[in-house]
Amino acid sequence: MSASPSLHVTAQACRREIAAQIRAYRDLVGAASKASGMSLVRIDAALAAFEPAFFNNLLIALAARFPERAGGGPIAEVRLLAAALMHGGGVLAADGAVAYDADASVLRIDVGERIALNADDFEALSAAFLAAIEA
Repeated sequence: MSASPSLHVTAQACRREIAAQIRAYRDLVGAASKASGMSLVRIDAALAAFEPAFFNNLLIALAARFPERAGGGPIAEVRLLAAALMHGGGVLAADGAVAYDADASVLRIDVGERIALNADDFEALSAAFLAAIEA
């Protein structure tokens, strides 16, 4: 069963928005690394603190964009990670209603592990999620 045309358009728009946000983040990192007047240690520390907060929140926004979609694989992974970020203190918890196998997941985050996404993690998971939405 393939996605409806309107769902496909929504997923494509979401894909473009995600690409723009990742580009903006990477542009910020590039500009910060060239900044003067601040030590590289302080810049690296600031970016290290910002990156997981930014991409964890983008994951929540991604999950909220398609609340009606159910499924396994990347769809279930996004739902579980978003729920953990919103309601579980950022630690992935098992959910008896959702089959989750960390070894078969995109990010391979184990139950009980703290979620701290980086740009590459989010890019990979969002691509797999949107492909599953469109399938």
